[in-house]
Amino acid sequence: MECLESGIDVRLSTILWGAFRNGENSIHIGTPKAGLVSREGNELLDHDVLVIASGVRDFVPSFLGWELPGVFGAKAGLALLDYYGVFEGERVLILGTSDIALRLMRSLRSKQITVAGVVEPGSSIAAGPEAAAWIEGEGIPVHFGKVIASAKGKVAVEGARLVTLDGTGSEEIACDSIAVAVATLPNVELPAAMGCGMRFSTELASWVPEVSIQGETSVDDVFYLAPKADEAMIEAMLARISGAARAEWQPSSLTLADASSYIQQWIKSLHQTGGPDVIMCQCESVTRGEFCHLEPPKYLGQGMRTSQTPTNQTDNPHAPRLDQDLVKRMTRVGMGHCQGKRCRDEAAFTLVQRFGIDAEDIRPGSYRFPLRPVDLSLIADDDETDDIRLNWQMWPYETRNA
Repeated sequence: MECLESGIDVRLSTILWGAFRNGENSIHIGTPKAGLVSREGNELLDHDVLVIASGVRDFVPSFLGWELPGVFGAKAGLALLDYYGVFEGERVLILGTSDIALRLMRSLRSKQITVAGVVEPGSSIAAGPEAAAWIEGEGIPVHFGKVIASAKGKVAVEGARLVTLDGTGSEEIACDSIAVAVATLPNVELPAAMGCGMRFSTELASWVPEVSIQGETSVDDVFYLAPKADEAMIEAMLARISGAARAEWQPSSLTLADASSYIQQWIKSLHQTGGPDVIMCQCESVTRGEFCHLEPPKYLGQGMRTSQTPTNQTDNPHAPRLDQDLVKRMTRVGMGHCQGKRCRDEAAFTLVQRFGIDAEDIRPGSYRFPLRPVDLSLIADDDETDDIRLNWQMWPYETRNA
């Protein structure tokens, strides 16, 4: 309401599916444009400055039964609980003890919803001693040194089976919901697809745009507001947008907890206990083992003639040693309807562990417009004449014989 009262045009139920500007392969766009689509149709909105504040999404690693209704990310759970008030679960099992896990536990307890337990592969609460004291005070059971083996149920979550990391013990937990609260990752599809310079952030466990202390990316008049950006950066960004001189370029730095290590701990523990037959990519039904062995898609009906590697052959010592796009083409992990939003991050960290290299040595998978799964009829150009629609197939022939 504050935005509306200030005269800001707020677009709800609207998807930004692309952003376009003049470049080597598109020289007639003119003023930069953002593609917006809603129930009312598609619009290419002109703009002078683009500020990307796309927030974060849940990281949900694979395990048996993770496709069942009732399995969700912690951020999604907080939205259901706090924003919409439509959460129907009564007993929630939480995977992870990160900061967002603590936020979810507090919200659940405030609404008198039972936390059936918390699963932690390590030996301490990741969110710190204060969080540990609160969890203990609430009487919430914490299962240290364990991970989930499977979600139980046929059409929805009815329980979960936990296993110890050495595989010697297991136990059943009664629950109707499983919240994955390992970490959240920044949404970087838009700046990456626009060609912004990117860097790997260990703190955020993700590739993110390179930005100056004013929030400027490598693309002119495009700014990126990182998750947990401080007030100083926001003020510097607003000053720059308002016409202040460009500061001498200096990368922005955020001091955050190391999310990469915690994510890798979970992936290593889940793969160690769950084995290679768990589906990693739900859209393409690719297992962990098939991905790690770079096996081709099942529909080809045959394997590789010789063993393959996604390692780049280059003399450039600064080039990434491994290309996630090459792996994607070999296995189709990341090519599904969700456009890699479920699997690409687990796949990247799996490659880190599989080949024993750092995440920054892996060239990340590319993004393409449209950034969200949308019906192409919604973004089709309705201005084509009947003559164009009838004869467009003849253009290549006419061009060859011109």
